Amino acid sequence: MEPSRPLLGRGAFVSFSAHAGAAALLLVAFLVLTLRGLPISFSNHIASTPTFRDEKGQEQGSCDSTSALDCTDPQLFHLMMRSTIDAFPDVHFNRFGRPVPGDPPSSTCDMAWRARSTASANYKDYRRFFVARDPVTCAYSVTSIGVYHSGPLARKPRRGAINATAPPPPPALSRSQFAAGKYLAYLGGGDRCKPMPHYLRSLLCALAEARYLNRTLVLDLTLCLAASYAAGMPEEGKRLAFYINLEHLQSVVGIVEQKQFWEDWDKWGAQGQLGVRVIEDTRVTPIKISKARGPLIVRKFGDVEPVNYWYNVCEGEAEHVLHPPKQAIRWAPSLMHIVDRIVLRLQLDFDTVRVGVSDENLERRIEENVNGGERQVYVAGEGIDMVMVDALKAKYTNVHYLDEFEDLWETDSNWFLEMKRLNGGVPVEFDGYMRELVDREVFLKGKNKVEVLR
Repeated sequence: MEPSRPLLGRGAFVSFSAHAGAAALLLVAFLVLTLRGLPISFSNHIASTPTFRDEKGQEQGSCDSTSALDCTDPQLFHLMMRSTIDAFPDVHFNRFGRPVPGDPPSSTCDMAWRARSTASANYKDYRRFFVARDPVTCAYSVTSIGVYHSGPLARKPRRGAINATAPPPPPALSRSQFAAGKYLAYLGGGDRCKPMPHYLRSLLCALAEARYLNRTLVLDLTLCLAASYAAGMPEEGKRLAFYINLEHLQSVVGIVEQKQFWEDWDKWGAQGQLGVRVIEDTRVTPIKISKARGPLIVRKFGDVEPVNYWYNVCEGEAEHVLHPPKQAIRWAPSLMHIVDRIVLRLQLDFDTVRVGVSDENLERRIEENVNGGERQVYVAGEGIDMVMVDALKAKYTNVHYLDEFEDLWETDSNWFLEMKRLNGGVPVEFDGYMRELVDREVFLKGKNKVEVLR
């Protein structure tokens, strides 16, 4: 023991320890409360354990983030609406539907809405909202909003409807249900790998006959893209939903996916108990088979072109009874979204020039429609010489063309992510027909439209 240190009696030591202990406890409490960002209050005694309140004022010590979200909570509903309005400033929202639990229900809600953009008519959408909760207060925050039609659980069910961004689900049918149906199937033919106008003409003919006969059309929901759209080589395996709005198509004429139908037929019909009528001559008119009672009519098309095209069924005498439902064809919402975004960037009020051929006077003829740079001008068409357009752009800042907007279909775009989801996780190329379709639709939305043709 050091001789200079005073001796402390037992009483003095106890008194000092008590004060020091109380001070230490107060200091620890102060530090803990400060770090947790909680209100601090002092009293003559050490405070009891505080209670925590979330935004709704419910007392709780923690938040169970693994429990299902209460998507009907008005507070969360309003947050989702505000997040949507902020995320899409160019859209005018008419009505929001009540949110429903998403997948997983612990962190997502699906919500539908009706809206219109300044460049398109009214439309419906339903998206998945990813929601986080504060681990202590349970306060909500929307971390992200899914792509177009990403929240199917909020979609209002409609009998016979098909999701516009997914193939129709396989029906779970009993034998009696399958036998009660009436079907029309087209097999073979020379319509594959043809230009899209040819394919659509044949598709509309098949739809017309199915509607006339009051039968469900057995349809292959994949197609072969013509070589002219696919870098010189035909490309099989393209999904019809890449180009066509299947939900709208199904609302006009009933369809069933070919692969699923034949699986059901092998199960219920191939046993010989269900009748089938096979027709191998396109000259057999729909009038002659309108009285058929069997569940299945099959039109088989041969290998000899052009007599094996589907659209031959609608020619001759059939023209008087078959009326191709052109209103059934609407372009895929994902492609029309690209069109709408381009139109918005062009400031809505713009002119368009469509190039049909290339000639030595093309630049001059386009320049005549630029109007001295006063209005935005979109140049469309396959006959565009990029060198010429770049020269025009250097002279006039108001000249635009499709490739300027390629960010709308790049790998981080909504379109790319939607197509990848639709294609089972496999990326989809923005192919030649998609380019042609978007280019043409933007041209048609111009206020003043000029076609430069030979």
